Amino acid sequence: MKSIVKLLGLLVLIVFSFFYTDKVIEVIREEDEVMIKIKEEKDHYFVKPIDAIVSGNTIIPGINGREVDVDGSYKKMKEQGIYNEKLFVFDEIKPKVRLEDNQDKFIISGNKNKKMVSLVFSIDSSRYLEQVDKILNNKNVIGNFFVDYSYLISNSTVIKDKSHHEFYSYGSNGIYAPDTILFANNLISRISNNEAIYCFSPDMSKKTLSLCSKNNLYTISPTIVGANTPYKNVKNKLESGSIIFLSLNNEGMTELPLVIDYIEGKGYKIVGLSTLLSE
Repeated sequence: MKSIVKLLGLLVLIVFSFFYTDKVIEVIREEDEVMIKIKEEKDHYFVKPIDAIVSGNTIIPGINGREVDVDGSYKKMKEQGIYNEKLFVFDEIKPKVRLEDNQDKFIISGNKNKKMVSLVFSIDSSRYLEQVDKILNNKNVIGNFFVDYSYLISNSTVIKDKSHHEFYSYGSNGIYAPDTILFANNLISRISNNEAIYCFSPDMSKKTLSLCSKNNLYTISPTIVGANTPYKNVKNKLESGSIIFLSLNNEGMTELPLVIDYIEGKGYKIVGLSTLLSE
């Protein structure tokens, strides 16, 4: 019986010692100059998240916020032996209203707080792909190409060679089918440098939206349609977050360099959809 009492006493002493040691370490850490400085400065780095904007069947992406990971930052700075604001570690704060919870909505723009836009083209011919690629490369700009299914299957090597742009499926002439949508997206994701997660519906087709959302895909509808007068339309309607759909025809090819120059002259950066729509 005495042995049991001694053993219990020893266990209590060990537990108390561990508890006491942890408390001492915590007190020392809290009084450390590095920790004090981190806590003094952490609020300066706080960024509040912005909720996505939902209106009817449309959505505009939000933006993630961030906050300082106090423990992670302290550990990293102590490893270096000095307080250094460049060593701050951050935790991401997701918006309450997010794209991933609203795949049944048409994305009609990037977030207005980003001074960015995207250029979108639909491709069913190597002729226009080569022309657009040449213009974009000369301007050092990323394009977003929604590729017809038949062209995709027959020209995967061509697309792979142009993986500096972003590629997505456009179904068969804009009509998506249950038996090909996943195959097309898997193929694109394999041969390009982007994940094929977007469908494209200039006319806001409910059928397209329903099919794509069921397959965990997002559906985009353009902010601006270039049609036959791309430069004029862009000039009249350009704003932050614009998704600009440009026609592939002689006028479109002629005015594309002018459109790019105008956009960049207004201070907007032309980016891929993966960047424009990222939260």
